[in-house]
Amino acid sequence: MLGYFPTLYKDELLYSAIARYALHTGQENSQKAVLRDVFSSRTATAIPDLPSHLNALVQNLSTVWSTTVDNLIGTYTLAPIYLPFLSEEQARSVKQSMTSDIGGNIHTRVGITASSIKQLSFFRYCSACMTDQLALDGEAYWQRSHQLQGLDFCKKHSCLLNNSEVSFHPKEKHHFFTAAASCSSSVIRKLKLHHNEKVLNDKYLELLEEPFLDGFGANRWTMFYHNLAHDLGFIEKNRIQYQKIYLVMKQVWKGSIFEKYFIEPIENHWLKNIFRKHRKSFHPLRHLLVITALAPDISITQILSKVKNFSAPSQDSNTMTNRLKGGKSEEVKQHRQLWLNFLDKHKSLGIKNIRKTPGGGALYSWLYRNDYQWLMNNRPKYRPENQLHYKADCREWDKYNVITLNKIHKDLSFKPKRCRLTKTFLLKNYLVLIQLKNTYISYLKPENG
Repeated sequence: MLGYFPTLYKDELLYSAIARYALHTGQENSQKAVLRDVFSSRTATAIPDLPSHLNALVQNLSTVWSTTVDNLIGTYTLAPIYLPFLSEEQARSVKQSMTSDIGGNIHTRVGITASSIKQLSFFRYCSACMTDQLALDGEAYWQRSHQLQGLDFCKKHSCLLNNSEVSFHPKEKHHFFTAAASCSSSVIRKLKLHHNEKVLNDKYLELLEEPFLDGFGANRWTMFYHNLAHDLGFIEKNRIQYQKIYLVMKQVWKGSIFEKYFIEPIENHWLKNIFRKHRKSFHPLRHLLVITALAPDISITQILSKVKNFSAPSQDSNTMTNRLKGGKSEEVKQHRQLWLNFLDKHKSLGIKNIRKTPGGGALYSWLYRNDYQWLMNNRPKYRPENQLHYKADCREWDKYNVITLNKIHKDLSFKPKRCRLTKTFLLKNYLVLIQLKNTYISYLKPENG
């Protein structure tokens, strides 16, 4: 149990408070003791954004601060910006890992590792904000809002954030670094912020400060973006007009620090995928770029509440029978029977050739979209095609290469200032000879190296 722990400031990282605890208790140079005090472990890792061992911390804090794991996750970590965009199971798993003593690959599971949005290399700070901290609180600390990926400025002081001297994921895995000892630069690099940049900043902070700790899943976000495109008139003949959306986005972010995210053409752009059926989660910044441009007057809280109200997919989301009611279930039965008839009629064909038969491709596609699991259980067994492949004439091939090797060896033998004609030299420099038998290469009596 801890007899003392510093009060956390608004917008402070939990990591920062632990660093201040080490400083206040004189254990700044004894970090293993800090880990033992705080987490009841000497092997816990000092992770700034998505820490683990939080249940142990809550128990150790119980005598000086009555808090909960959810409060720590939602108020003093960066988890709130990721969780709503994960599936329910992913979000639950991430929170469980943060609660437990086994953090595991949390950053991989939330998508940070795979994202093309550049990860932070160093802790960041605003020199003007740090001056305010020292004046109001008497000490400096790491702010959560300064560690958001892609948000490289401080709106309050209209300046770029500075990199500190501390790596965001340092090699010293058990050390908590204080802001006071790591921020030497007092330079304030002024920046003229565009209106849309300020709006995105506010939405990013709202996502951070009004936490939704549940995952909403790909299905709900797919429905949200489809409805958004419909409401804004970007759907024509049941098709989303990706090019029009892209041009609007490009215009909104033109001349801003976020313009760099709209350079590549729409054909390969992430924007196209975010308006399609979601098969993966997208980085929070990508969501905010779209929402800020197309729905600037709607708060993040309203948007997340709306997304939450969309229906989640059923446990067997691939089976249309679970979703269709009344007469439509008969349609499923009809397609199933047609498919069974196809299989009976074409017993000798594999799935690939059945799809090439008249009507077979359309029937397969319908069942694939609407009754996937049943289709997978009722498909013909794999039949490998017996194709006659070209058989190499090794004797003829060797005969040709023996002649070639004879000529090369003869030419090189009389070449002045040549290399030693070893097996390695011949095989390395004349790849056509690689498959010649060693017996013949030995017959040439190559020079030993």
